[in-house]
Order: sequence, then C-alpha cells, then structure tokens
Amino acid sequence: MGQNATLEGDSAVIVSLSEAAMHMYSAAIDALPFPEDKKFHKRADVVLSGLRKLRASLTEAASSNRPSPAVIVALSGVRQRYDSLMAHAAAAPGSSLGQQIYVTRIHAKLSAQEVANGAGLRDGLLDELEAGATPTDDEAAKIRETIAALGGLPGDDHGIHAVPTPADFDAPEESDVNGWDPVLVSENAG
Repeated sequence: MGQNATLEGDSAVIVSLSEAAMHMYSAAIDALPFPEDKKFHKRADVVLSGLRKLRASLTEAASSNRPSPAVIVALSGVRQRYDSLMAHAAAAPGSSLGQQIYVTRIHAKLSAQEVANGAGLRDGLLDELEAGATPTDDEAAKIRETIAALGGLPGDDHGIHAVPTPADFDAPEESDVNGWDPVLVSENAG
C-alpha cells in the first residue's frame, strides 16, 4: 500500500509541475506578436523548445511504472498545445522546414521515423529540424518533395484559389425548403 501511495504522490507532483509550466507557456503563447512580426519566430521557438522539454518529461513519466490517468491527460494537453503552436508557426512567413514537415507529417498521421524512412533521410534528422537545426541542400530538397507528396502544408492552398461559379440568373429559384424534392418524399415515409 505504501508503494502505491508513493507512486500516486509522484504522479500528482508531476502533474502539478506540468500544469504550472503550461500556465506559463500559455501566457507566453498568448503574448506572441503577430506572425508577420520579425520577432514572432524567435519568441515562438523559445516556447516550442520549452514545450518539447515538458513533452519529453511527461512522455517518460507516462511510460514509467507510474500508471496515472492524470499524467497522460497532462501529456495530451501539452502535445495538443505544441501541435497548435507548431501549426501557427509553420503557417507564418519565414517558417522553417522543420516546422513545415512537422505539421505536414502530423496532419498525415505519420511518425518522424516513418517520414524519414520514406523520404530517404537519416534517422533523427526530423527531430533535429523540429528543434531548429538547418538541413543540407540535399536534405532540404527531399523534405520539400515529401511535403508536396503529402499534400503540402495543411491549410495552404498553394496559390490555387477556387473560382466561384457565376450565378445562373435564368434558373428558377429553388422553392423547396432544405433542398428536398417533394416528388421524392412521400407523405407516408417512415
């Protein structure tokens, strides 16, 4: 019984520290300048670095012999906030390839290792790029090809804008509510 109480106490401390850290990171995220601001990426990178450290600590705690729903809930919250900030940073002008490939692979539901293997990149490179490393020209080309192959950056229309179809003013105005065709719907349906 004493051992179990100690493990629960450890989990409570871990979660409390995580919540305190997330409170500070959330305040820092809320205080970020607009994405077009020159200082945006520098400040976002500091927060992302801290979130990566917190995520790593919570991942370790969640995989230890300390089973705790509170730890995995905290880990989930950190991952969601991290992913959200990475998506915001990747969509901002001047985003890094590391941010772009991270958001693209997360959207595609692929791990860093799966993408690296599929793109012919060395193990660990994507994690390094996510943390701010600079790829070689060859690596950068492979990453750009991979981003394109996976459909591009989520939310980016790649300059292709849908052209609205002009209204047909000669067509009769639809008089049926909700688009129901009365011929297809009988009174005794059901």
